[in-house]
Amino acid sequence: MIKEIGSNDLEQALDLVNKVFSEFVAVDYSERGKNTFQNYLDKKYEEVFSNLESGNKKMWGYFRGDKIIGVIATRDISHIALMFVDKQHHRKGIAKKLFSAVLEELNDKQDVTQITVNSSPYAVTVYECLGFEKTGEQQEKDGIIYIPMKRAL
Repeated sequence: MIKEIGSNDLEQALDLVNKVFSEFVAVDYSERGKNTFQNYLDKKYEEVFSNLESGNKKMWGYFRGDKIIGVIATRDISHIALMFVDKQHHRKGIAKKLFSAVLEELNDKQDVTQITVNSSPYAVTVYECLGFEKTGEQQEKDGIIYIPMKRAL
């Protein structure tokens, strides 16, 4: 089941993000990049209440019972900020279902014509399967390595 992440589920969601990041994404990052990402998660935890309530950032979780096995988050309505799925549940359509929740959210936003993401090298194939195309070459900012991508709506 997919539902929006609230304050009660946030710690579990960010723990999953950190675990999957460490396992699959961090291997390509310098210590600076790993620290930048960790600082981002720490900041996200601190500011979650105001951002989630204002709608500037939204986060959904894929739940099996009370356990979160996948997470997707957006910022500024149409930019994917995070998408992580537990290793045991890769290749089972969970990322696609999470992305569908974002698309549903955007359905009634007439002025939004595309969705963007700065994909890790590891996740490019996943985003391509969701209809995204690269819009530039691999880049690095504060140690974070990413490939800019977009998908028309």
